Parts: sequence; C-alpha cells; structure tokens
Amino acid sequence: MLAPADVTACILAGGRARRMAGATKPLLVIDGATILDRQRAVLAPRAREVIVAVARAGSGVAPDLREVVDAVADAGPLAGIVAALAAIDTPWLLAVAGDMPTLAPAVLDLARAAARDDVDAVAARLGGWPEPLCALWHRRALAPLAARLAAGDYKVAAALTALPVAWLDEATVRAVDPTLACFANVNRPADLPR
Repeated sequence: MLAPADVTACILAGGRARRMAGATKPLLVIDGATILDRQRAVLAPRAREVIVAVARAGSGVAPDLREVVDAVADAGPLAGIVAALAAIDTPWLLAVAGDMPTLAPAVLDLARAAARDDVDAVAARLGGWPEPLCALWHRRALAPLAARLAAGDYKVAAALTALPVAWLDEATVRAVDPTLACFANVNRPADLPR
C-alpha cells in the first residue's frame, strides 16, 4: 500500500456549479460540516499534503491549503488534475471532486493498495464506467494528460482509459462500500442529503 508520504491529495474545486446556482460546492454544509472539511478529514491521514485545485487564484475556497490554478480555464476537472500533477513532488496524486461529501476511507485504501509501478492510474470501474474523479494518478501521467488538455480534449474519463490503469472492479469496491456512497456527488440541490 502506498504510504502517505508518497501521495498528495487534491480536492478539485474549480467548477462553476451552474446547476447549484454557482454555489461553491466544497463549502456546502452537510450534517454540520462542509464538504471540504469532511474530505480533508478522510484525505489528510492518507497523504503528505492536501491541496486544492481552483479556477482562479485567490478563490478563498480553502485559504489554509496550497492552491493550484486550473491549467486551462473552463476545461473541467482535467485542468485541475493537470495543474495538481505539475505542482506535486510526490509520485502519486489522489484527486477527488470537491462535491463528494461521503468519501469512504476503505475505498481510498483499496486504491492505495492497488498502485503499482507499471500503471499510471488507479480507479474504480462501476457499471462498466470509469470513475476518474476519485482516483490515483501517477506523476508520469502529467505529459499525456497535458497533451490531451492542449488538444482541447477535456474528457477526463477518456483520458483515464487511455492510460495503463489498475482497475478496481465493482464487486471489490462494494465489499467495502456497499452503496458506493464514496462516489456520490452533489450536482443539484436535490442531491443534498435531507
């Protein structure tokens, strides 16, 4: 299993949240804590550092965290992943969407255990689809991801599937997270827990 010293965690917080009236999703409060604080509590023990990828410098999302600015404006999560990979000094980046309030420690530990020298990413494949916004990325993935970004191909799932990946199958993930709550995100007000 990857040691925390080998991992930098990044919360991807550069989205415009159009379906949430422009709300800063990591700062939404769920059960008395912001999504950001909930994520930090899970990520901090598993990484040397937690950073935040934002659309613009000085975003104010997390003033006490190191901030990296999306590599290309309005290019989606891939821009944040590329910016984070360019900024880290650890071999691995654990990138998570800033709107996932229920990160499961056991799922993140599965990913850390599956990391190998012969892959550039570790991610779950659920229902046949890759889950790129809660995934580990090796620093050597920076060049191919940056090339896709420069070419205007912003689809992070397509970028993931073009790399050598250690896939976590759905049965393995469900063994530690039966409802797949780790991958739930808040895209619209109806997604907020009541």
